[in-house]
Amino acid sequence: MASAFVIDTVPKKSSFAGILDCILKEFNVYVIEKKNSVAKILPSFPILFIFYASCTLGTFFMLLPHEQVDGSPVPIVVFKDIPLAFHGFLISIMLSFTSAFSALMIQHRPRVEIFFRVYAMGSMISALVILLYAATRWGF
Repeated sequence: MASAFVIDTVPKKSSFAGILDCILKEFNVYVIEKKNSVAKILPSFPILFIFYASCTLGTFFMLLPHEQVDGSPVPIVVFKDIPLAFHGFLISIMLSFTSAFSALMIQHRPRVEIFFRVYAMGSMISALVILLYAATRWGF
């Protein structure tokens, strides 16, 4: 007669080797999960920085005073005479934001995560290059 209080995780054979095998299997799964989670914490710092920086830069440049150039608003601080550079800057910021967000959300698929990380870093570098170009042109 079977008892109603039988635990399914314990192997059917009640030998010491079977119980030890079950415990070691659970321990190995725990160690692998811990190893992957620790490995994910340290490299995620650049992606978090890109995520916060792109959000902040996008908001900051939208709050600056604007003037209408060819029917579109362009900030008068850095991008005064170059609306094309401002639009390229905004597109790069949006791409870096969405790529960093995707890399943070898709951590269980390493190849996709690496793709989004590289894409976020490339987009942020291009946004900074466009900003540097506009700042040097604005300064002279």
